[in-house]
Amino acid sequence: MSKEQTTDKLEPMLFGRATRVLFGIGTFVLIWVIGVHDLTLVGTGVLAFLGISFLIGGFLANPGCELTAVPNLFLSKKNKIHAK
Repeated sequence: MSKEQTTDKLEPMLFGRATRVLFGIGTFVLIWVIGVHDLTLVGTGVLAFLGISFLIGGFLANPGCELTAVPNLFLSKKNKIHAK
């Protein structure tokens, strides 16, 4: 790592991005396997939100928590939730 590059500006590793995408797809498969009627509306909504957050975090290389990936889409770069 060069001296100019600090740890807060590093891109997430490919493995982390790939696992986020796989977990995102996995949550939608879980919804399909269990079924919407057995999960209820709240359970389906929570799993769908988590799956979408995983996918957004993985595709956009969002270094923050999965739960902050969706709100970070609407915030400016300066006001992102994971920013220090």
